[in-house]
Amino acid sequence: LLDGTEVVVKVRRPGVVEQVEEDLGILIDLANTASQHWEPAAQYDLPGLVAEFAQTLRAELDYVNEGHNAERFGAMFEDDATIVIPRIFWETTTSCVLTLERMHGIKINDLPALDAAHIDRSVLARRACDALLQMVFDERFFHADPHPGNFFIQDDGNIALIDFGMVGVVDERTRDQLAQLMVALTSQDSAQLVDAFLDLGVGGRGASRDALERDLDHLVAGLYGRPLKEVRLGPLLAEAQAVARKHQLRLPSNLALLLKSLAM
Repeated sequence: LLDGTEVVVKVRRPGVVEQVEEDLGILIDLANTASQHWEPAAQYDLPGLVAEFAQTLRAELDYVNEGHNAERFGAMFEDDATIVIPRIFWETTTSCVLTLERMHGIKINDLPALDAAHIDRSVLARRACDALLQMVFDERFFHADPHPGNFFIQDDGNIALIDFGMVGVVDERTRDQLAQLMVALTSQDSAQLVDAFLDLGVGGRGASRDALERDLDHLVAGLYGRPLKEVRLGPLLAEAQAVARKHQLRLPSNLALLLKSLAM
């Protein structure tokens, strides 16, 4: 900026809104046609899923929304110096131009660079998990695109978080059900896990509790005797979502978005 402040300027590509709307129109037509002629599409409410996707995508195209999301995360972590959220410069921000404070640091998955900088990776992992748990269970508002490129680790080990276009909101009921699901997984209780899945998802006509419990027994068996620190969360959640799809359980859009982000 004129005062020497380093910023990043994000500019929406000209014509992209019109192109996205055209593509979404095609998707909506395909979803409506599929739901009329293909039973699985009707069971999963494919038009509803496309509508949810369209709503999320349109929100990402408005940089004013992204700026407000960033400020909400800034307020969320204002008392936590270990999580850094860039400042938004509203005087040079519009719906198609976003100006924000530049963040420096090491990408969170660049392990050799982290080691060379003497960053304690166990402390870093705990810090990232604490931040995620605060987003989901305390604030019920979470960053839904947590790929490594959106995390910069600063020299002091603090985490600078960027890119707030895709976010999710967790209602109180879903938060409590998610906690039930996590307890069932960690206690390796397949019956409780079935209850959690059925509470969370909307079952299709092909859903069978007995068949679902058999598949979840298989999932839980892979955890038996293993300490939690050895369980890879991403593959585990991906397998759990595959079980849900197999049994025609349609998860709420906010929960599906959260599980997708956790599996990254």
